[in-house]
Amino acid sequence: MEAKLTAYRDRKRRRAMVESMKNSVRGVLTWGKTDTTVITETPPPAYVELEDREDIESIQSEESLDLSPSQNPVVTQVTYLLYFLLWATLYMIALQFEFGAVYFILSSLVLIWKNTRSGPKKKGEISAYSVFNPNCEAIDGTLKAEQFEREIRFGASSIR
Repeated sequence: MEAKLTAYRDRKRRRAMVESMKNSVRGVLTWGKTDTTVITETPPPAYVELEDREDIESIQSEESLDLSPSQNPVVTQVTYLLYFLLWATLYMIALQFEFGAVYFILSSLVLIWKNTRSGPKKKGEISAYSVFNPNCEAIDGTLKAEQFEREIRFGASSIR
C-alpha cells in the first residue's frame, strides 16, 4: 500500500512539474495571456481503491497546494519595461500620423480591460460580495449597516 501511495505521489509531482513548465513556457510565448480553461483529471482506477483515510487526506492536501512557479521580479520588471517601450514607440508613430489621441484612448481601454480578472477565483479566496461567502462574512473595509448606524448614534469613536 505504501509503495503504491509513494508511486502515486511521485507521478502526481512529476505531472505537476511538467504542467508548471508547460504553463511557464506558454506564458512566455503568449506574453502573459492566461488560459481560462480548466482541465479536470480523474485519478486512475487502481488508486481509487485506497482504503486508508489518512492516505486519502494526504493526497487531497497535496492536490490543493498551489504548485505554480513564482516569477523572478527582475524578469517581470524587464518584461513590463519592454511592454512600455513598445507602447511608447507605437505612440510616437501614431503621433506622426496625427492619430495619437485615438491611440492613447484605445490603449487606455485595453489596459483597463486587461486588468480586470475574468478567470475563476482561487481556492479559499473570499468574494467581495458577502452573500457568496460562508456565513455571509464581509471582507475588511466593507461599510456595514450596523457600523454606519453605530457611527451615526455614537460618533466615529465608537468604531471597533
